[in-house]
Amino acid sequence: MVADREIVRDRMSRVRHYLSDLEELAKISAVGFRANRERQYAVMHALQLAIEAAIEIGTHICSSDSLGVPSTYAQTFDLLEASGILAPDLGQQLRAMAKLRNKLVHLYWQIDLDQVYAMLTTRLGTFRQYLVAVETYLGPGTGLLTPTDVRK
Repeated sequence: MVADREIVRDRMSRVRHYLSDLEELAKISAVGFRANRERQYAVMHALQLAIEAAIEIGTHICSSDSLGVPSTYAQTFDLLEASGILAPDLGQQLRAMAKLRNKLVHLYWQIDLDQVYAMLTTRLGTFRQYLVAVETYLGPGTGLLTPTDVRK
Protein backbone atom coordinates (compact mmCIF):
# COMPACT_ATOMS: atom_id res chain seq x y z
CA MET A 1 0.00 0.00 0.00
CA VAL A 2 1.49 3.28 -1.11
CA ALA A 3 -1.51 5.63 -1.11
CA ASP A 4 -0.51 9.12 0.00
CA ARG A 5 -2.17 9.66 3.36
CA GLU A 6 -2.12 13.44 2.98
CA ILE A 7 -4.09 13.25 -0.25
CA VAL A 8 -6.55 10.85 1.37
CA ARG A 9 -6.76 13.03 4.50
CA ASP A 10 -7.61 16.09 2.37
CA ARG A 11 -10.36 14.23 0.48
CA MET A 12 -11.74 12.77 3.70
CA SER A 13 -11.86 16.26 5.16
CA ARG A 14 -13.85 17.41 2.15
CA VAL A 15 -16.29 14.52 2.50
CA ARG A 16 -16.80 15.44 6.17
CA HIS A 17 -17.35 19.12 5.29
CA TYR A 18 -20.02 18.36 2.69
CA LEU A 19 -21.52 15.68 4.90
CA SER A 20 -21.93 18.16 7.72
CA ASP A 21 -23.82 20.48 5.38
CA LEU A 22 -25.96 17.61 4.12
CA GLU A 23 -26.79 16.49 7.66
CA GLU A 24 -28.12 19.99 8.37
CA LEU A 25 -30.12 19.98 5.14
CA ALA A 26 -31.51 16.53 6.00
CA LYS A 27 -33.48 18.14 8.82
CA ILE A 28 -35.90 19.72 6.36
CA SER A 29 -39.15 17.93 5.67
CA ALA A 30 -39.93 16.32 2.34
CA VAL A 31 -42.56 19.00 1.76
CA GLY A 32 -40.07 21.74 2.60
CA PHE A 33 -37.51 20.20 0.28
CA ARG A 34 -39.99 19.91 -2.58
CA ALA A 35 -41.21 23.48 -2.11
CA ASN A 36 -37.83 25.20 -2.14
CA ARG A 37 -35.64 25.09 -5.24
CA GLU A 38 -32.69 26.69 -3.46
CA ARG A 39 -32.67 23.82 -0.95
CA GLN A 40 -32.92 21.32 -3.79
CA TYR A 41 -29.95 22.91 -5.54
CA ALA A 42 -27.96 23.08 -2.30
CA VAL A 43 -28.59 19.40 -1.57
CA MET A 44 -27.79 18.29 -5.11
CA HIS A 45 -24.58 20.31 -5.23
CA ALA A 46 -23.37 19.17 -1.81
CA LEU A 47 -24.15 15.55 -2.75
CA GLN A 48 -22.24 15.96 -5.99
CA LEU A 49 -19.20 17.37 -4.19
CA ALA A 50 -19.25 14.72 -1.45
CA ILE A 51 -19.53 11.93 -4.02
CA GLU A 52 -16.72 13.43 -6.10
CA ALA A 53 -14.44 13.59 -3.05
CA ALA A 54 -15.28 9.94 -2.28
CA ILE A 55 -14.47 9.01 -5.87
CA GLU A 56 -11.17 10.91 -5.68
CA ILE A 57 -10.20 8.88 -2.60
CA GLY A 58 -11.01 5.69 -4.45
CA THR A 59 -9.22 6.58 -7.68
CA HIS A 60 -6.15 7.65 -5.72
CA ILE A 61 -6.04 4.31 -3.90
CA CYS A 62 -6.65 2.39 -7.14
CA SER A 63 -3.82 4.23 -8.86
CA SER A 64 -1.34 4.27 -5.98
CA ASP A 65 -1.86 0.66 -5.01
CA SER A 66 -2.13 -0.73 -8.57
CA LEU A 67 -5.67 -2.01 -8.16
CA GLY A 68 -6.58 -1.21 -11.74
CA VAL A 69 -7.72 1.74 -13.77
CA PRO A 70 -11.45 2.37 -13.50
CA SER A 71 -13.16 3.26 -16.78
CA THR A 72 -16.10 4.82 -14.93
CA TYR A 73 -16.59 6.41 -11.54
CA ALA A 74 -18.80 3.50 -10.50
CA GLN A 75 -16.07 1.05 -11.48
CA THR A 76 -13.79 2.72 -8.93
CA PHE A 77 -15.90 1.10 -6.25
CA ASP A 78 -15.92 -2.23 -8.14
CA LEU A 79 -12.13 -2.27 -7.92
CA LEU A 80 -12.13 -1.34 -4.24
CA GLU A 81 -14.69 -4.07 -3.57
CA ALA A 82 -12.76 -6.65 -5.60
CA SER A 83 -9.65 -5.79 -3.57
CA GLY A 84 -11.51 -6.41 -0.31
CA ILE A 85 -11.43 -2.76 0.76
CA LEU A 86 -15.22 -2.42 0.55
CA ALA A 87 -17.89 -4.86 1.60
CA PRO A 88 -20.27 -5.74 -1.25
CA ASP A 89 -23.20 -3.80 0.22
CA LEU A 90 -21.09 -0.68 0.70
CA GLY A 91 -19.67 -1.05 -2.80
CA GLN A 92 -23.20 -1.25 -4.21
CA GLN A 93 -24.29 1.89 -2.33
CA LEU A 94 -21.23 3.82 -3.52
CA ARG A 95 -21.79 2.72 -7.12
CA ALA A 96 -25.36 4.04 -6.87
CA MET A 97 -23.97 7.33 -5.57
CA ALA A 98 -21.49 7.54 -8.46
CA LYS A 99 -24.35 7.02 -10.90
CA LEU A 100 -26.38 9.72 -9.15
CA ARG A 101 -23.38 12.05 -9.43
CA ASN A 102 -23.32 11.49 -13.19
CA LYS A 103 -27.01 12.33 -13.40
CA LEU A 104 -26.52 15.46 -11.31
CA VAL A 105 -23.76 16.65 -13.63
CA HIS A 106 -24.80 15.40 -17.06
CA LEU A 107 -28.53 14.61 -16.96
CA TYR A 108 -29.73 17.14 -14.40
CA TRP A 109 -33.08 17.54 -16.16
CA GLN A 110 -33.81 13.88 -15.37
CA ILE A 111 -33.23 14.16 -11.63
CA ASP A 112 -35.81 12.46 -9.45
CA LEU A 113 -36.18 14.76 -6.45
CA ASP A 114 -37.72 11.94 -4.40
CA GLN A 115 -34.58 9.87 -5.01
CA VAL A 116 -32.38 12.81 -3.99
CA TYR A 117 -34.41 13.38 -0.82
CA ALA A 118 -34.31 9.67 0.02
CA MET A 119 -30.53 9.67 -0.34
CA LEU A 120 -30.33 12.80 1.81
CA THR A 121 -32.40 11.30 4.60
CA THR A 122 -31.37 7.63 4.51
CA ARG A 123 -27.97 7.20 2.86
CA LEU A 124 -25.59 9.76 4.36
CA GLY A 125 -24.19 7.06 6.67
CA THR A 126 -22.71 5.47 3.56
CA PHE A 127 -20.10 8.23 3.48
CA ARG A 128 -19.00 7.52 7.07
CA GLN A 129 -18.91 3.77 6.39
CA TYR A 130 -16.67 4.50 3.43
CA LEU A 131 -14.32 6.64 5.53
CA VAL A 132 -14.05 3.82 8.07
CA ALA A 133 -13.34 1.27 5.30
CA VAL A 134 -10.60 3.49 3.87
CA GLU A 135 -9.05 3.98 7.33
CA THR A 136 -9.17 0.23 7.93
CA TYR A 137 -7.42 -0.40 4.63
CA LEU A 138 -4.73 2.23 5.19
CA GLY A 139 -4.13 0.93 8.68
CA PRO A 140 -5.97 1.62 11.91
CA GLY A 141 -4.49 4.40 13.94
CA THR A 142 -3.41 6.48 10.97
CA GLY A 143 -5.35 9.41 12.40
CA LEU A 144 -7.53 9.83 9.33
CA LEU A 145 -10.80 9.23 11.18
CA THR A 146 -12.51 11.59 13.59
CA PRO A 147 -14.63 10.36 16.52
CA THR A 148 -17.74 11.41 14.56
CA ASP A 149 -16.81 9.10 11.67
CA VAL A 150 -16.84 6.09 13.94
CA ARG A 151 -19.98 6.98 15.92
CA LYS A 152 -22.39 7.47 13.04
